[in-house]
Amino acid sequence: MTTYLAKNHGNVVIEDLNVRGMLANHKLAKSIADQGFYEFRRQLEYKCQWYGSELVVVDRFFPSSKTCSNCGHVQDMPLNVRTYDCPECGLSIDRDLNASINLRNAVGLTVNACGRSAADSSGGSRK
Repeated sequence: MTTYLAKNHGNVVIEDLNVRGMLANHKLAKSIADQGFYEFRRQLEYKCQWYGSELVVVDRFFPSSKTCSNCGHVQDMPLNVRTYDCPECGLSIDRDLNASINLRNAVGLTVNACGRSAADSSGGSRK
């Protein structure tokens, strides 16, 4: 998966997850521990560099799943709620799709894996 992403996309955006904090939730701990998030990110970092794509790591405190991707309204979203229903604009969208749209839109506001602002990175993006 990491090779596919790095080879086929000019920009790859991921969240800097608080895995240690997620492991504290005993209901999710086993599933999270089995995912290998660190190894996935490690491989993605060097493969993006190898293939010339840009890896953008969004800050762990960015409210990607709590923010409406249409109007920007922010609301609490417990983990068991799987659909984002915006009381402001009426958007109803899958929680993960909403978060991914917000991550895509946040690229200009974030810092990439090399510590540079994504908006300041030199060179054009591949598509």
